[in-house]
Amino acid sequence: MPYKHGRPVIDLSCWFRIASAWGFYLTIPIAFLYTFLNFFTRYKNRFRLYDIKKAVTVSNHTTFFDPVKIAALVLPGLIYQTLLEATVEFPVLGTYTRILGGVPVPRGISGYRKILEICERAFKYRKFLHFYPEGECFLYNQQIKEFKTGAFIIAAELDIPVLPLVTVFSQGPFRPWSFWGRSLPNETLVVLEPVYPSQYVRRDEKGELVSDSVREFAEAVRQKMQAEIDRRGGSSAFFRGRMNRIKGLND
Repeated sequence: MPYKHGRPVIDLSCWFRIASAWGFYLTIPIAFLYTFLNFFTRYKNRFRLYDIKKAVTVSNHTTFFDPVKIAALVLPGLIYQTLLEATVEFPVLGTYTRILGGVPVPRGISGYRKILEICERAFKYRKFLHFYPEGECFLYNQQIKEFKTGAFIIAAELDIPVLPLVTVFSQGPFRPWSFWGRSLPNETLVVLEPVYPSQYVRRDEKGELVSDSVREFAEAVRQKMQAEIDRRGGSSAFFRGRMNRIKGLND
């Protein structure tokens, strides 16, 4: 059934979960092969996923194929990934993105609250809920933009860790776009250590989250991710700026 604004952002019905598993296992391995052939994708520190019971994952958003790379990371498990509400409202393709684990972020200031309402139930079926907290895709970027706080609010409210995933690019042994050089970077997805909200988040006398502390939480995670890019010598040679949105799909 097509998604419409106001409906639950995650369909937890039995038939939809079965369709989602079939769609995921049939699509992601093939899509990842295409991604690997383009970017020679590698994973580092995958073992850090194993002992996590549930977590909010976050990553820098650097290519159109990031959702494929993130989904392949957790195989044979499944993952939820957030995306613009307009995308899942698109006919046919929108439904398929939901089958693959897409979770729309509803428009308006209460959007993340609608995700939070169903998260506790959703985590019974999948361990990870993924966000791209920069809010936009910046093609091949290695300077992470400021994070929006929605993912960190959800982690704090549920008292679960944020697991940072960071894409690091390298250009290979030859200068990009030279005779032997590549026109696309090689990519490595690094799993960092989980960061717990209790390290940063505070509540006021009414028990509400202190917004400044949530921003501090988000910035601390962003800095850890940027430090990993810098430590590994991430190359900005391929940077192309913000990816244009697709008219009628995610504009």
